[in-house]
Amino acid sequence: MKIHPQIILQNKTPVFAILPYAEYESILEKLEDIADIEIIQAAKSEKSERFPLSLIEDIASGKNPIKAYREHRGLSQQALAEKVKISKQYVSQLENNERKGTLGILKKIAKILTVDLDDIT
Repeated sequence: MKIHPQIILQNKTPVFAILPYAEYESILEKLEDIADIEIIQAAKSEKSERFPLSLIEDIASGKNPIKAYREHRGLSQQALAEKVKISKQYVSQLENNERKGTLGILKKIAKILTVDLDDIT
C-alpha cells in the first residue's frame, strides 16, 4: 500500500508536503547514493594520476618519498642517478636523509618521477 504525501496549500498553491518518516528517510538515502555516484564519476573523469594506498601509507609512516616514488616507478638508484646525472651515492644519501639536495636536483628528480616537487620534499 503506497502512502501519498499530504499536500498543504496556501492560496491554492502547494507549499508543504507531509510524508511518513520512513519515506523521508528513504528519499535521503537515495539522495546520498546519487551524491556518492556523482563523486565517483567526477573522480573517474579526473586526469591526474592515482597512487596506490600502500605507497601513500609508506610515505606517511616515514619512508623517504624519493625512495617510495622511485620504487613505485620501478627505477633502481643507479637508473635514477643516471637520469638526473648525479651519483648513485647522492641518491642513496637523499633517500637516507643524509643529504638535503639542491633545489635544481630535487626538481629534476621530481620531473623524472613525474610527481610535484612538494611530493618529494
